[in-house]
Amino acid sequence: MTNSAGFLRKHWKGYAFLIPIFLVLGTFKYIPFFNAVKMSFYDWNGANVKEFIGFDNFARLFRDETFYASLKNIGIFTASGIIIQLTVPLIAAVLVFHVKNMKLQNLLKVWFVIPLVIPSIVIYLTWQWIFAGEYGVLNQLLEAIGLESWTHAWLGESKTAIWSIIFVNFPWIGGITFLLYLAGLMSISSELFEVARLDGMNAWQRFIRLELPLVRSQIKLVMVLTIIQQIQSFENILVLTNGGPGDKTISPALYLYTKGFSYSEMGYASAIGLVLFILLLLLTLINNKFVKNTDKID
Repeated sequence: MTNSAGFLRKHWKGYAFLIPIFLVLGTFKYIPFFNAVKMSFYDWNGANVKEFIGFDNFARLFRDETFYASLKNIGIFTASGIIIQLTVPLIAAVLVFHVKNMKLQNLLKVWFVIPLVIPSIVIYLTWQWIFAGEYGVLNQLLEAIGLESWTHAWLGESKTAIWSIIFVNFPWIGGITFLLYLAGLMSISSELFEVARLDGMNAWQRFIRLELPLVRSQIKLVMVLTIIQQIQSFENILVLTNGGPGDKTISPALYLYTKGFSYSEMGYASAIGLVLFILLLLLTLINNKFVKNTDKID
């Protein structure tokens, strides 16, 4: 304890720079969070109506068919998101990593990072234009190649709406996930690749026996980030379908937003948010328990 106090006294100037960060986090993250936990026990419209009702919001929530529909949808979004993020960006990162021409490799890195600087709303509006009805790019393309029977109101039909949202951002490579995998591959010692070459490993054997085990920490992080992103995001669904048709694409986060800001049921929205927080916490703990880090390979 004495050593810790002495260390803090010695380096207090460095830790002082953290104070503004904690103030910002407290103001915009922690205080609103704890206030939302409190308000989940109230009938609150966000303004002048504020009545304590105990667990009534939660009792109503667990009888809410729309909420259960949103949980089913987010299960599909999350499962598909994990499958996508654990495959396509990883394969792309491996291929880019093994490009021998450094100029070409750097060009590919830049190409795949560019989507990070494009506002998400621009991407969603672009895909809305692609999936639009009769005059959408996708339907026009299908008609041009003689596949008129394949045309759909992609975002307006219950059978295609959720899969159309999942397809957004195809081929799903550009972004932080690609960089995480690439950073993991770059941290692998070149000596290990030399040993693999001397052992006569082909590309597939090298990937399975060397590269994949040594990027487990990145895989674990990607899984956590994907779960959090999928459960928290709603802006893509809001722009593309607004949860429709019916409740076929609604997510819990969009349902929370709608209840809070369209119907002024802030107390009920807070209850939804608290349940989502507990769900995210449980999924993160499960992921941390069952997915190994690189340094814990048996």
